[in-house]
Amino acid sequence: MIANAERIGRKLLYTQGNDMMAQLNQLILQVSKTIPFRSNLDRHLIRAAMVFEFFAFSIQKWNHYTVEMLVPMISHSPVVFWLLPVFGLRGAGYFLATTETIFGVLIFLGYWSPRLGILGALGSIVTYIGTTTIMLFLPGAWAQEAGGFPIFTLPMGFLMKDVLFLAASFYLLKQDLVRAALEIKPSSIP
Repeated sequence: MIANAERIGRKLLYTQGNDMMAQLNQLILQVSKTIPFRSNLDRHLIRAAMVFEFFAFSIQKWNHYTVEMLVPMISHSPVVFWLLPVFGLRGAGYFLATTETIFGVLIFLGYWSPRLGILGALGSIVTYIGTTTIMLFLPGAWAQEAGGFPIFTLPMGFLMKDVLFLAASFYLLKQDLVRAALEIKPSSIP
């Protein structure tokens, strides 16, 4: 009798599980047909986030105080270490602020011109390769007082966001390359 009750219970759970899965599948199909998921909303949101990020961080680099805080990161970067000896502290900040502003403008113009978006995405990729490689060389990146890896210090945490921005840059590059390719007329290819 107990075995029979267990069998009935399993069958009931199996039936309810299948019903829930069918309802979930139905919900997925309905949501996937809505405008946000059938449009280019993802591309527009990522582009807007990248533009905001570039402008927000480029503005900071015009300020001497902020650039002073970045000295340990700049000096340990295998990509932009040369900025400090070549331009000095103020010039390094101006260089970074200017390039980030340019890349932000190009990414913004990518809403209308995929070719300009490609240039912005390429600049963004170079920027974030530069910042993510700092993570490999940053002294004191792992909080030793908390046991070290994987607990990181604030400078390392600050740089972690750039891994996501690097991925978003590749996403925008792909999207703009596809859009630009669609604009090329077959007769214009030699």
